[in-house]
Formats: sequence, structure tokens, C-alpha cells
Amino acid sequence: MSRPPFPTPRALELDAAGPGPLPHTALALHQLAPDTAVQLHDDEMRLLRGLPARRRADFAAGRLAARRALAVLGVPGPVLRDGRRPLFPAGTTGSISHCTGHIGVSFVSTHPGVAATGIDLERTDRLTRATARLVCTRHERAWVSRARRPESRLSVLFSAKEALYKALSGLSPRTPVFHDVELHVERGLLEIRIGRGLLPAGHHLTGWVRLLAGNHVLTTVAVLTGAPTGREDNRTGTLRFEGDQTVFCTHPSA
Repeated sequence: MSRPPFPTPRALELDAAGPGPLPHTALALHQLAPDTAVQLHDDEMRLLRGLPARRRADFAAGRLAARRALAVLGVPGPVLRDGRRPLFPAGTTGSISHCTGHIGVSFVSTHPGVAATGIDLERTDRLTRATARLVCTRHERAWVSRARRPESRLSVLFSAKEALYKALSGLSPRTPVFHDVELHVERGLLEIRIGRGLLPAGHHLTGWVRLLAGNHVLTTVAVLTGAPTGREDNRTGTLRFEGDQTVFCTHPSA
């Protein structure tokens, strides 16, 4: 039996953590309460102290979310830094995002078939329709315009592309721009088409979207190795790729 496409909390809950949408993956969310004393790993605290004061709460929330996700998989921290990207422990891949209100989220994997992950959390009431031409392709703009709340669909696309860019940041020879990617959203799954040369050979993409209570959208993307159009075998905890059912909506580069 296949796992639900994206088993994440429907509301923004403090210290929410649990299994992710693929075997050996985990998702976690942490909202840092005001004036909370932060307890991080010593190496993470050194990074925290080197940041401007305005960025410290977001950094802490993200690292605390990452700690919770790693704990689900039985992996200790810390999560350090490689340039601007978070550096997860050996044997793991992971991504972190922050949102207004000092909310951090993290998507982590220990699965050898997951080459990279990306995650993004956004408010669905932040972007205006004027942003659509910057973010969306022509087909995406048509999809946005048909919605009862176009700004919500626009936020979904923006968030999904941000998650994708994070997933590709250590793999792609260049950073994609918004129009390098075209997305189709269906029942919480992402169909991803990406420009040639941006995805390494032998890799493909899969992604998930979940609207959360409180006007938030959470998106995750995984870069997988192997042949596309996947089916998950939860009994063995491995990724099997068969053509009879598209569970994770994987697609190679367009």
C-alpha cells in the first residue's frame, strides 16, 4: 500500500515532526516563541553568534526543525554551513526554509536514492498578481488566473520553485531562474518540467504541495537517481520504478 502523498500537519504546530513522503525521509516544523532561550549544538551556536541579530531567530528555528527531522531518522546533528547552504551530517541530505513568524521547516533524507531535497514554506497572502509575470510561465499564469484566489495559486508556484532551486543548488551547473521551470499541480503532487542542462544525467525530480492552516503553503522537492515514473514499495523501504502507477509524479528534464 502506498503512503499518502504528503503526510504533514494541517496546522502550524510547534515542534511537529514525522515521516516524509518517501522512505527514509522526515519532515519537521518549529516555530520559535518570542524571547525563547535557544539551545543548539555548540558548532551551530558559533554560527548563530556570527549572524546579524535580525537573522538569528530564523536561523535557530530552522536548525531546531532540522534537529527534529534528523531525530526522526535517528541521526544526530549538527547542521553546519557550506557557503549559503546548510551542511547536513554525512549520509544525509537535507533542506531548511524559514517563514515570517520565526517558523522553520526541514526536509531530510537518509535514502541512497535521494540525491538532494528542497523545502519551502510561504504565506499564501503575501504575493500580488503583479508578481505573476516574474514567477510564472504563460501556462502557469493561465492556471493562476482561473483560481478563486489567484494569489494562493501564485504562492504555490513561487514556493515550489524556491524548493526546487534549493534541491538543485548543489547539483546544477547554474541556478535556474523562474522561467526555466514549468509546474503542474494535481492533488498535492508536482509535475516538474525543467530546462535542459539544469538536471544532472541519471536524475529526475518529484515534489509535493500541502496547503496548511493559517494561510501557509509547504512544498517539498526531491532529486532522485534512477529511472523515472516511480512507485514506492513501503514493505522494503526502497524506491521501485515501474510504469503502472505514477505515485510520486516523477519526470526527467524536459
